[in-house]
Amino acid sequence: MRFNNSRRAVPAATLRQGTSRLPILAFTSALLLTLLCTLLSTPALAKTDDRSKPININADTSEYDERAGTQVLSGNVEISQGSMVIKADRIVVELRDNALYRISGSGSPIRFQQLTENDELMRGQSNEISYNTRTSEITFKGNAEFERPGQKFTGHTISYNMAELTFKAAGNNKGRVNIVLQPGR
Repeated sequence: MRFNNSRRAVPAATLRQGTSRLPILAFTSALLLTLLCTLLSTPALAKTDDRSKPININADTSEYDERAGTQVLSGNVEISQGSMVIKADRIVVELRDNALYRISGSGSPIRFQQLTENDELMRGQSNEISYNTRTSEITFKGNAEFERPGQKFTGHTISYNMAELTFKAAGNNKGRVNIVLQPGR
């Protein structure tokens, strides 16, 4: 039960049409950033205290569709938490059965960066990014690059499966995968 302006108990279902979606938006945005922060970096490298920092989200527009279970952030989307920064043209959060299912983004390119525990910069970029919570796989697609201290991966598609701890990279029909490893790192 919720209270309306006259302090009378009203079932929550009757308030849905006129109420703000701000609490749902804040929860979804916080969940999105926490997951992206966790997913876009390998746990051993990312600054561990970033997850305890405030989350800042800026976008030109934000739309939440409760029936479809989607939230769309568009236009100069910038999400930051501690040293982690994600910049995209568009981010979409999808829910299925009231649980997070997929986070996807696009940009020209979509970019992220974060400091390691040793204060070294790691970064990645691609035209599209997608994280599937059921398979625990994050995929950078289209002009994909991922760089961390001592390693740089480039290709059409770069995928990291967090459950299996595996990287996959693929070129398109015109390109190949390129991996650069620095000695002693």
